[in-house]
Amino acid sequence: MEWEYKVFTVDHFLSSQKNLSIEESLNKYGKEGWELVGILQNSYKTLGKPSKIDSDLIVFKKSEYNS
Repeated sequence: MEWEYKVFTVDHFLSSQKNLSIEESLNKYGKEGWELVGILQNSYKTLGKPSKIDSDLIVFKKSEYNS
């Protein structure tokens, strides 16, 4: 099975649907076939290397067949 991913900064996700609550926004993406799979926090530290994460991210995935 192949997956398609969608990544937002948390700030963008929260501000993109100003008229919806967080729960309503998550339900909206769920109805479109997207599943919340994780949140990547900016505070993640790597061993001696700069982080590739500039801000907190929210990650969704859906099956390529749900497109």
